Amino acid sequence: MIKRFIWDLDGTILDGDFSIEEKLFKDNLSEEDYTKFIGKWFGLLGAYERRYPKYDIKMLSGFLSINTGVHISPELIDEWANYMINVNECIHPGAVEVLDYLNELGIENVIYSNAFTNTQVGRLKKLGLDSYFKEIIGAEKYMKPSKEGFLHACGPYKPSKCVMIGDNYDKDIVGARNAGLNTIYYSPKKDVDVPHIKRLIKIKEMY
Repeated sequence: MIKRFIWDLDGTILDGDFSIEEKLFKDNLSEEDYTKFIGKWFGLLGAYERRYPKYDIKMLSGFLSINTGVHISPELIDEWANYMINVNECIHPGAVEVLDYLNELGIENVIYSNAFTNTQVGRLKKLGLDSYFKEIIGAEKYMKPSKEGFLHACGPYKPSKCVMIGDNYDKDIVGARNAGLNTIYYSPKKDVDVPHIKRLIKIKEMY
């Protein structure tokens, strides 16, 4: 019997408008530095995640500064993590119903996300969803697709008793399978050539 569901957050439970981070950097950098930085920002975050095992504020600060030629202080990274709690966002259809259903079955729910823990905790609290989750594992502990991170997310249970659900095939699905977990690939916006679900409510038919 499945004991624990491990959820990705962004693109799986929530969709957020992350364009507000541009305002944060525009307000804190000179016009010249902002122009140099903002075009590289998203790609460099992905590069950092592929290279390093977790988010470390000082390490991320140095990585961004070196690769953009713009000084991005640890204080600004910390401010960014807190600022992103305020994104405008919506809950995916069926998410609350499925979380209620799993709770009724006695199945634990946790979040495993490639973002800072305090950011994700704040967002969940803002929407009244935090009480659904036993634990929220952020990227300053582990970053997907870390095998150690998935095993940590299993808590006291064997990987075979846990299910990872997420919308990123390489990070969420392949990573979890490599750690021995069951997986559900959630692809609500596009058809893909591997098994997937398009609606979260489908989970009620599966368990």
